[in-house]
Amino acid sequence: MPGPASRAAVLLAWALLLVLASAGAAAARPTGSADGPADVALAVGLTCAAALATGLWLRARHRRDAEAGDRGPEGGDR
Repeated sequence: MPGPASRAAVLLAWALLLVLASAGAAAARPTGSADGPADVALAVGLTCAAALATGLWLRARHRRDAEAGDRGPEGGDR
């Protein structure tokens, strides 16, 4: 089993690899994927729909937990 020094070296190597590999992809240049008003409206609409669905799901879960009564809305994980 490798020692702590070799684990640290491996973690450092992985961290450097991830930082150096992602540095080239982070260049600021236009990609042309969302440059029109329709693309922006679609992104905003999808984000709002996802937020609404998440809110409704959380509301239903909160009510279900409150109706159970044994743990209340702040009860443990499922």
